[in-house]
Amino acid sequence: MKQDKDYGMNLYSENKRKDRKTRKRRRRRTIFLLVVLIVFTGGIWIKSSINKKKVLSNNKKQQEIIENKEKNDDEKLQENEKNKEIKDNAEEDKTDNDKKEDKGALVGQDGLKRDKNNTIVMTVDEIWGNADKKKIAFLTFDDGPSMYTPQILDILKKYNVKATFFVLGTSVESNPEYLKREVEEGHAIGNHTYSHNIKYFGNYTPQGFVQDVKKCDNAIKTVLGQDFKTNLVRFPGGSFNHKSYENELLNAGFKHIDWNIENGDARRLNVPKEELLNNVKRDMANHNHLVILMHDSSTKKTTVESLPELIEYLKGQGFEFGIISQNN
Repeated sequence: MKQDKDYGMNLYSENKRKDRKTRKRRRRRTIFLLVVLIVFTGGIWIKSSINKKKVLSNNKKQQEIIENKEKNDDEKLQENEKNKEIKDNAEEDKTDNDKKEDKGALVGQDGLKRDKNNTIVMTVDEIWGNADKKKIAFLTFDDGPSMYTPQILDILKKYNVKATFFVLGTSVESNPEYLKREVEEGHAIGNHTYSHNIKYFGNYTPQGFVQDVKKCDNAIKTVLGQDFKTNLVRFPGGSFNHKSYENELLNAGFKHIDWNIENGDARRLNVPKEELLNNVKRDMANHNHLVILMHDSSTKKTTVESLPELIEYLKGQGFEFGIISQNN
């Protein structure tokens, strides 16, 4: 009996010991699982936080990109608006300059363009087109300005007549104040080259000729300002149908005009004023538009003396006076 009792006690103790071990293993397993769960949950939370930060960072970057794009778009829009404004202003200035170049020409009741002085303004093509029957005289003076230019301006002012002056670059540099006066008093300005080399066609290429025209243009702008524009040119001695020179000039943006009447003051020195007047009277028959060649260089005293009688004669024949447009 005692042995059975001892055996029973031992079995009980063994079972109890096993139960303790089992419970201990279960606790360890539970703790392990809890730790794993905590670690796993923590990992998920950390990853979620990182992702959230990344999302926030990406959102911030995207927002910055959007804001920068909007800013760039705004700046681009502002720049486009500014460029448009500049372009509009430039076009407006060009329109204003064109008006200035034509002396503010407006179309009158007779269908002809007139400036603020009521002087007729016609382009080269309009003059030679001769579409209208109105008798118009265009007084033109080459080779100046010179010592005689102020006297010519005084006479023109007295008779309220405007003329077109084809100036030399060298003369402009010598007498800039006379060029300024011509413009201030409402006369038109044309380009007669810088050097007046009458042998252009023998010694100069068409390109060389145009370079001399541009040199004169620069001399004019130096006196009158860079905004002043005239594309009107007269060849020294006349163009005489030198087409290659005419085409080169046209391609450079200039337009030339010759004449259909001359007073003959270039034929020799001191031509008597009566002869100058008779030359015009003889050649003007059957012309409605007279482009009269004269000179205001330093040797043309009799041209000055004949001018009052010429103006009075033309007025008596029913002619009105015009200027040649600087914008052809």
